[in-house]
Amino acid sequence: MPVTKRNLMKNPNIGLFMFATDVFCLVPDYVREKDVEEVAEILGVDVIPTRVAGTSLIGAFVSGNSKGVIVPWIVREEEVRNLKEHGIEVFVVKDRVTALGNLVAANDRGALISQSISMRAAKEIAEFLDVDYVRRNVAGMEVVGAAVIATNKGFLGHPSIGEEELKLLGKLFDVPGDTTTVNFGDPFVRTGIVANSKGVIVGEDTSPVELLKIESVLG
Repeated sequence: MPVTKRNLMKNPNIGLFMFATDVFCLVPDYVREKDVEEVAEILGVDVIPTRVAGTSLIGAFVSGNSKGVIVPWIVREEEVRNLKEHGIEVFVVKDRVTALGNLVAANDRGALISQSISMRAAKEIAEFLDVDYVRRNVAGMEVVGAAVIATNKGFLGHPSIGEEELKLLGKLFDVPGDTTTVNFGDPFVRTGIVANSKGVIVGEDTSPVELLKIESVLG
């Protein structure tokens, strides 16, 4: 499966603005119809234009898997309604934190949840996504959702993640994984990658070396 390089409105940090599972992909509502069609073809899923909390930073605020999406309590009613009308299950997380996309990495088998999320909320998230979970930071970082991206084929993580943590994540997600950067050196891999088990999109600044690593794990 090839990896496709794309920017979103000239921005290579596509993972901040988009979120994908094996069932759907969310994109900002200003994305051109032509680009929506291209994303749908690459990822092999329905693409749904939306906003979260009135912003286009979907990837920063949203996480989830094929079961549905988790969104912060600052989400707007019309945004939740839009997602549900497209057949997506939605769980509104009532916790002190809101940037859930930066704090939760999940596939259909497991979820890595930051310690900045309360134990109560972490358990509720895992129950909604119907997965096993680990509530911990990785490489000393709370932003585990930005540092790790997982699909049902593989996962990639921040270069500072060590071998023992890689083994733990491999067991949690039940897929092989590795570390890399994206967009010519950005260690927060999810900010520059949108992927599911059917396709992978990376920011256009991604180097050939990074591209090979991403393709070998997620492709």
